[in-house]
Amino acid sequence: MTTTALQALLDILDDEGVDRVFGNPGTTELPFTEALAGREAPEYVLGVQEAAVVAMADGYARATGRPAFVNLHVAAGTANGLIGMLNARRSRTPLVVVAGQQDQRHLLQDPMLSGDLVALASGAAKHAQEVHRPQDLPVVLRRAFALAQRPPQGPVFVCVPMDVLDDDTPVEVPARSPMVPPGAAAGLDRAAALLAAADRPAIIAGDGVGRDGAVGALVRVAEALGAVTYHQPMNDCLDFPGSHPLYAGPLPPVNAGIHKALLGHDALLIAGCRAFAPHH
Repeated sequence: MTTTALQALLDILDDEGVDRVFGNPGTTELPFTEALAGREAPEYVLGVQEAAVVAMADGYARATGRPAFVNLHVAAGTANGLIGMLNARRSRTPLVVVAGQQDQRHLLQDPMLSGDLVALASGAAKHAQEVHRPQDLPVVLRRAFALAQRPPQGPVFVCVPMDVLDDDTPVEVPARSPMVPPGAAAGLDRAAALLAAADRPAIIAGDGVGRDGAVGALVRVAEALGAVTYHQPMNDCLDFPGSHPLYAGPLPPVNAGIHKALLGHDALLIAGCRAFAPHH
C-alpha cells in the first residue's frame, strides 16, 4: 500500500492497536496533531509534563498488555521523559516513544530546542533511532513496535524531524511483524528431578511471573513441592499471593541479606527474575 509518511504513521497506529496517544506536543508535532484532530481514534491524552506522560503510558501498557505510544517534543521533552523511560526499561514495559525534531533543513543553524535526541535517549531506551527520509518512517515504526514487545520488552525511541511528516513522497507500509513467543526451556526433566529430590526447596518469584500471568501456575508448583516462596528484591509486580502460607515475603535488596535468607535451602527455583538486583 502506498501513502504518505504521515498517513503511514496513523495507519500503523491503527494496525498495532494503539487507541491512545500519551503526549505533550509542540511545533514539530503539528502535522501529527492536526491529523489526529480529524479522527475519533486514537485519543490524545495530554499531560503537562513529560515525566507524567511517560508514566501514564507505562501504566496503560501494563494494564492492557500491549505497547503504549508516547509523543514527546524535541530535546527538552525527551529529556523530561527520560526518567519514565528508565523506569519502563527497568520494569520491561513495552513503549514506543516518538519525539519530534526540528526541520532537518534548519538543523545546521542549531535551532532552539534541537539536539542529538538519539544520544539523549539511548541510555534510557532499548533502542533509539532517528528517521531521515519519509520512506524510512514506516519501516522504523514497525520495527519499533516489534522491538518493544520482543523479550526483554522495553521502551523504543524514534526521533522524527518535522519535514519527514510534512513530506508527500509516496511510501510503502510494511505488514505487521508477527510476535512468536519463546519456546519452552530445555532441561525441564532434570530440573523437576532436582526439585523433587530436595528436602528444603525454595522459590524466588520474579516479575516475569506477574507480567506473564503465571502466578497461578507458580502457586501450583510451590504447593506440589512444599517450597517456601520469596519475591525478588524490589519487585514491581505481584508474583505470588502475599496471603499464601508458603509465602515468606520479599528478599532484602542486600547481598548479605539474600545469602542469609537462602542459606538453609538445598534447591532454588528462580522463576522470571532478571537478577536478584540488590540495591547496595
